[in-house]
Amino acid sequence: MAPWSAADRRAGRAMSGGAAKPLAARWLNRGFPRNAACRVLIYYTDSAICWSQIYPFVHHAAALQARYGATIRCAPVQAFLEGRAGPEADIVLIQPWFTTPAEDLARALERLCTRLPQARVSFLDSFAHNDLRLGQAVEPYIRYYLKKSLFRDREQYLRAFRGDTNLTEYYSDLYGVETGEPVDWTVPAALLDRLRFSPNFFTAPRFVSGFLEHPLPPASGRSIDVQSRLGVTGSPWYTAMRRDAQARIERIPDLTLSPPGKLSLAEFMAELSDARLCFSPFGYGELCWRDIEAFQAGAVLIKPDMSHLETAPELYEAGVTYLPVRWDFADLEEVIRTALSDEERCAQIARTAHQRVRTYLDRGGFVQDMAFLFA
Repeated sequence: MAPWSAADRRAGRAMSGGAAKPLAARWLNRGFPRNAACRVLIYYTDSAICWSQIYPFVHHAAALQARYGATIRCAPVQAFLEGRAGPEADIVLIQPWFTTPAEDLARALERLCTRLPQARVSFLDSFAHNDLRLGQAVEPYIRYYLKKSLFRDREQYLRAFRGDTNLTEYYSDLYGVETGEPVDWTVPAALLDRLRFSPNFFTAPRFVSGFLEHPLPPASGRSIDVQSRLGVTGSPWYTAMRRDAQARIERIPDLTLSPPGKLSLAEFMAELSDARLCFSPFGYGELCWRDIEAFQAGAVLIKPDMSHLETAPELYEAGVTYLPVRWDFADLEEVIRTALSDEERCAQIARTAHQRVRTYLDRGGFVQDMAFLFA
């Protein structure tokens, strides 16, 4: 292991917050060594959601260097958007927030490609929504577009959904919420061949340490049937969907659910470790932190059917890593009752989900999956 790899990992973990964060940011943004064979510069957005996508590059920095000759450095994306020239690099990854104006992003990419015409530029999409809303702006400049989940039918990216996403359209129709006209993101068809996977939330620092450093909590002795804490406030379709989900699970008789009151993250995870099942409806996108928290805690994930999406690794395999319900929650009680009646099946699903993430992290799945960047 390279002598600086432990410091990189400490800095990567510190980027999640705390007094050491400014120092960690400076360390990760230090200059490239003169003898670097492949200089990789990542322009990141400073948020927990976004850092979960960046952290594996830092965590596996030594392995990436050993396998591909890559030296990783990270800089705030604002410097890129404002046109402040960063160091020369061979590979550049851009990770803006989804509200970044498309014209600002295209302008910054044009500047970068003019200054570094030989650099291989790719885009990191950390967005909750499964659309490619900035695809038109970035397509002329990038080699690859990395996303945490992808439609199995890639042609869905060329479709205009009412209210701007597949979830907005479905739940607005279901609950009679006005969405307006379809939003056409005008995704270039040429972009579909450049779509690649990046990991989702499970590569956040707390999950990497949680899966690798702690065993799966035992399935026996759990006192809560369903962990059922749901945020319900948001846009009209989101609020309608979440309130319906909450009401449906509370109407199921003779279930032990989460008690009222707010919890710290540590208390939340302790509660999950005491729950047999975890109910995780969609958020503004399909992927949720709660999904990975359930996998880590050994609570069987119950979630709207994810068969329309792919992830790497494949986290959502019906009846194997999670239990799907209909998007309208019509079969929620049936799925819960069936699960609670078969403790051994639930224990096996929990073990499989936990092991799928742990194996990917432990065996360097990320390092293998990123080979396309260095080809």
